[in-house]
Amino acid sequence: MKQHKWHKEIKAWADGERIEQKWVNSSLWEDVMLPSWNSVEREYRIKPQPKEPQYLYVYIGENNGYIFSRFHPSKYDNPECIGKIKLEVEE
Repeated sequence: MKQHKWHKEIKAWADGERIEQKWVNSSLWEDVMLPSWNSVEREYRIKPQPKEPQYLYVYIGENNGYIFSRFHPSKYDNPECIGKIKLEVEE
């Protein structure tokens, strides 16, 4: 037997996950509480989970107080971390 077009989304919805819908000719996804799974005018997806934020860690070096950065907290040496910058990526 052939599976329903939205079988993954239907199962996720039944398991309590959030579902989004959009009109076929649109690019705007929106939350939906009661999906109409047989609509040919809409598409559905499991609502994407937010990605872990990424940070750029800023340090003051030991010699001459120069400033440098890394994408992860320093594990190997002990420079003074003066802050972190949250990075945002446009999709």
